[in-house]
Amino acid sequence: MDYFIPSTGAVLSAQQVQLNYGVNPNSVDISNLNSFGIYPVNPGTNLYPEYLYEVTPQYTIVGQYAEQTFMATPRPLALAKENASEAEKALSNEQAELLIESSGVNVNVWTGAASQDPASRPPIYNTLLNEMASIGDNLATNLTAIAAATSVDDINNIVNPPSGIISTGRGSGLGPEDLNPSYYTQFNSATLTEADTELYVPGTATVIPYDPGLPPPYIFDSSGDCFNPGNYVIQIRVSATSEVIAEFVVPLNPLSQNVPF
Repeated sequence: MDYFIPSTGAVLSAQQVQLNYGVNPNSVDISNLNSFGIYPVNPGTNLYPEYLYEVTPQYTIVGQYAEQTFMATPRPLALAKENASEAEKALSNEQAELLIESSGVNVNVWTGAASQDPASRPPIYNTLLNEMASIGDNLATNLTAIAAATSVDDINNIVNPPSGIISTGRGSGLGPEDLNPSYYTQFNSATLTEADTELYVPGTATVIPYDPGLPPPYIFDSSGDCFNPGNYVIQIRVSATSEVIAEFVVPLNPLSQNVPF
């Protein structure tokens, strides 16, 4: 555990506290520790990638502890675009290497299979090559979006999309084609809020907007059937850009359930 010293702004380890103040924080009551102006740090989570932002930790005394948060200053846009593009290429290369490794098939065999007519190619190779093509397509989409971005926050939304958990399901209202009232139980993003998102049903081109007027804790409701029978894919999107954050199949559960994204 680290310790914050408000009088100097320093953050010290337990060993450094003992060397500088003659106090062993591991054996001193926290009230006595506070009396020396020493506060244990409750570490925060840094959601800002440092290749896009200059990140500085900050500390606020709350009760007997110092709460850690992070202040982020965007790097120059051109540099951020360059860094983000390189990071996306590295990620795609890693995904491709893992795909080849997990297939157990030598890359030369892949290359030979790719040159064959897809119609006569063994189905197992079609599956693998389609997965590889998907990696390439995602990279191309992200590189294009990064190049067109007008702010570092926009770039972060592309390369570091939100993650979390949404409580959702279908069947609580009119039937299995009706989305249950839904809400996030967890939403993690440095640059987007829940209010910046929407749900979208590709099968019916239905947009379900964020609605703070719903009874808490709900923020999304289809207000009727929104799915075609048998097709229950839904997307979480950035409402301003229609950028897809996540896509999943909504479970048939009138009581709803937590779905991570």
